[in-house]
Order: sequence, then structure tokens, then C-alpha cells
Amino acid sequence: MPSLQTDVKVLHSSDGTSIYAEASGLPQNLHLVLLAGLTLSGCIYDDLCADPQLLETLYIVRYDVRGHGRSGKPTTEEAYHSKRFAEDFKVVMDAFELKRPVLAGWSMGAAVATDVAAHLPPATLSGVIYLAGVPCTGELLGALAAPDLAAALPGLLSTDDVSAFQTASAMFTDKLFAQPSTVPFGVKSLYLGHSLSPKIMDLSLNRPMDVQALWKAGGDGLPLLTIQGTADEGRMGAVKNIEEVLRPHFKTFECVWLEGRGHALHYECPKDLTRLILDFTKKFGGKDYTAK
Repeated sequence: MPSLQTDVKVLHSSDGTSIYAEASGLPQNLHLVLLAGLTLSGCIYDDLCADPQLLETLYIVRYDVRGHGRSGKPTTEEAYHSKRFAEDFKVVMDAFELKRPVLAGWSMGAAVATDVAAHLPPATLSGVIYLAGVPCTGELLGALAAPDLAAALPGLLSTDDVSAFQTASAMFTDKLFAQPSTVPFGVKSLYLGHSLSPKIMDLSLNRPMDVQALWKAGGDGLPLLTIQGTADEGRMGAVKNIEEVLRPHFKTFECVWLEGRGHALHYECPKDLTRLILDFTKKFGGKDYTAK
């Protein structure tokens, strides 16, 4: 196998917001865009993006979603419109010359697929993988969240109560893992350390999104694989089941439940994820799902 390439770019979206992006692997491989969840950045995937089994087949591009990590952090409502997230995705696609990539998004990172469906041409993506992902913000997001997680949100959005914010952030971090007491302090610190300011958290969680655009793409044939943990503390007792929400809207749909796993699947079961990502991307990556 040829020596692996790593390429870091700091790009600028249409509104001037800087977008930190990093590619691993060989550009001639199948293309995968890998996005982190709310409050986090692409560095959580350092181990996954160094996996020789993945890089033998995939060219993996990860970028920090606006407001997160090493990307720009605008604080206006307009900067968090759905269209802006689609424009960021397009800037990354163009910079790395991606052709019909698969988008794999963890948690809120998966919602970028809805932005792409709403604002970019059909078949921009060849498929979508939800890593404990959610389709959009708003009422549906609340219905998919565990009741105690939803109850903690006011603390995460608090701008005048530091103690409430810190308590909610610690609880939010613990709920990423099926057995948080077994997770090393250094790992928890990594995940806690990316927490956003309350203002950006609010703008990110409450941005309007057109989920009907995603449903239409699914009805037109956009393939979707959702991978969920049966011990996901962020979903326990939720009003709605993610599989039941998604299945009716996608012609090509698969849901895989990983027994005893929590929300942070890339940390808890990377081998399972590697297998599932490779199988899906080999089957659908680079293809035009709208072609007859």
C-alpha cells in the first residue's frame, strides 16, 4: 500500500467563516466526509482516521462544523442558517475535489445531511451514515432525546449561571458513554473541553432546518444507514424511536443496533464501525442514486 497522505486546509466559506478541514488517505479511494457532534471537533476521530483498514479503501475528509473546534465561531443568527452549513460542505467538497461522497455524521453532525439535501443539487451525496445521528434540530430533536438530557438543555444554554452550565456540561459528557465510570478522565476531559459557549450552543440547536428536503431525497433513493447503541443514555426513554422515525422516508434503509453500546460509538466500538462504514461505502460510495 502507498504511503498515506494527510492534508490540512483552512478554508473560507461564502460568508467568510473559516472552516478547518483535514483529509486522510488517498484521493483516488472512495470519498467519505466524517463529522463530529454538538460541541465537538474532528480531533475525536484521530484514531479512526489512522485505521489502515479504513484508509486502504477510503479517502476521509473531516472538518470542524462552524462554531466548533478550529473553525470560525460567528455569533449572529444569520451565520447559523441551514444554507450556511450547506455552503461550508460545498467549500470542503470543492477544496478536496470530492465526488459524491458518503456523509457519516455523529449525533448532531448527521443533521448536515439535511442542510445538503435542502440547498445543494440532488446526488451531491451518494449515501448517509448516522452514527447515533439525528436528522434535524427543533421539535423532532427534542422527541428523540432522553427526558433528563432534554431537561439539562436550559443549563447548557445558560448565559448567567456558570454553575448550571458546568453541571449540565458534565452530565452531557457522561451521557455520551454507556459506562461513563469506566471512561478515563483524559478522554472525558477531551470531550468536555470542546463545549461551546451558551450563545453558540443556542444558535446551533435552534437553527431552522427543512427536514422535508431530506425525506424527499430518501424517497428518491438516497441510501441511509443508521447505527445506534442499545445503551445510548441520550436516547433512553425518548418519545420517539429513531428507527421508526427514519424508516418510512427512505427507499434504501438499514438500521443496525449495537448491543450494550452508548452514544460515542467511534470510541466504544471502532471495529464494528469500521466494518459497517466500509460495507456501506463500498456498496454506495460514488454512485448517483438518482440514475435510472
